[in-house]
Amino acid sequence: MKNIISFTFAVLVVIVLISCNDKPKQELTDTIKSGLRADAKNFMESLKSILVREMQTNGIISAALVCSDTAQILTNNYGITKGIFIRRVSEKYRNPNNKPDDFEIKALDYFQRLKFEGKLNDKTEYSEIVEENDAEIVRYMKPIILQAPCLSCHGDINIIPPDVKKILNQKYPDDQAIGYQIDELRGAVSIKKTL
Repeated sequence: MKNIISFTFAVLVVIVLISCNDKPKQELTDTIKSGLRADAKNFMESLKSILVREMQTNGIISAALVCSDTAQILTNNYGITKGIFIRRVSEKYRNPNNKPDDFEIKALDYFQRLKFEGKLNDKTEYSEIVEENDAEIVRYMKPIILQAPCLSCHGDINIIPPDVKKILNQKYPDDQAIGYQIDELRGAVSIKKTL
């Protein structure tokens, strides 16, 4: 009987210790989502303004170079400033750094289903709290819809100017990011933030 009481007491102590170490899971609040939504929007607006200005000032070839070089630096700097990890991803990526991970593929597939059903709009987003390396991380994604100016680099291969094709072939020999039409799902802005 004494052994049963000792064993029961030991089990209770272990349960109490385990439950004391468990942190309550954070919830994905509207405040967190609205902050990430604003980050995604501001990032895309700043990137778009740089590319449009470059196209208008120096032409499409210069814009293609800016997109391949400056955009990566801008993305990194924006993330550091905001305390987030941010990038653009696509299943048809141009830069191997923009290849989606499993979470991002799941979200991109969700966006594609919504697009097919005619339900993808400017309010669409995807977010979850996940655990990575013993930390709670919020993952947030916002779809990128192809707009007319993007066709010069991402449209049908026959309408991409020869000089742009040459740059793309040199910088991205395994480029998959062509053949798009206006209003297609191009990819997504992907944000990670530690809670």
